[in-house]
Amino acid sequence: MKLDKFTLAQNMAFLISIPPESNLAKLLAFCLSTKVRENTTGTKILEMTYELMENPSKLPYWTQDIMGQDLDYTTEEWEALGEMGIKDANQFMNTLWEELENLSL
Repeated sequence: MKLDKFTLAQNMAFLISIPPESNLAKLLAFCLSTKVRENTTGTKILEMTYELMENPSKLPYWTQDIMGQDLDYTTEEWEALGEMGIKDANQFMNTLWEELENLSL
């Protein structure tokens, strides 16, 4: 994947605008803590993640699937998952959608 400078700047601005205590920030921190196997394609990860967007109630299963991609559950992954504080997957994702709607870029 080749990103140009504007795309990188746009993504960085998006990340900077996210409040650190938000569900969105917690989900992204989880994503950054995970690692994938060399033979797991970006397309596969995108497919798995899009499925989460379509079925937010599957968040607990998605996190386990993502963590298990490299067949190694790390302390960092478990900590990031714990920081998410998921008690109700639908509520977590509904709050996340509200946070996204309220971002001003």
